Amino acid sequence: MKKYLFLLPMLLLGSTAMYAQSIKFSELVSIAGLSNDGVYASLKQNGNFKQDYAEQVDGYPMEYFKNTGVKPNSERITSGFYTKLYNGTVLRTLDYTSTDVQNIINMIGQAKRYGLEMQFRGVDETNNIYLYSNSFYQVSIYMRRDQTSGLVEIKQKEYLSLE
Repeated sequence: MKKYLFLLPMLLLGSTAMYAQSIKFSELVSIAGLSNDGVYASLKQNGNFKQDYAEQVDGYPMEYFKNTGVKPNSERITSGFYTKLYNGTVLRTLDYTSTDVQNIINMIGQAKRYGLEMQFRGVDETNNIYLYSNSFYQVSIYMRRDQTSGLVEIKQKEYLSLE
């Protein structure tokens, strides 16, 4: 009985130090198509990220956000890169990086549950590579083979419709 009385506080103490990722895959997809102002407003409302800095990179107004939770600076979101089509449509790209590889593993599982179809799974010298796609998004997930970090890149796709 004394063992259990000792283990119960240890379990409770350990559970308070547990950590979860700051944003879900579905939330990333929902903000992937937004302008920088929209991404900023959404992440500010969420409360788990704050703007780190903004800069111009090759003519693109890039904005960088970092998490503010239990493990600050372990997750980052980058927005601002886009492709402008001939008809004026803007296709945006959103990047999520994490130094906690468990967050990337969680994102892979969430991408599957989101209904994206796996297009490719492979490796290169430094990364395990997972490519997913549906009619609206191309998702590339790179997880470092040394288990130090990972990247989730969500790109909007041009949607062809019949008029």
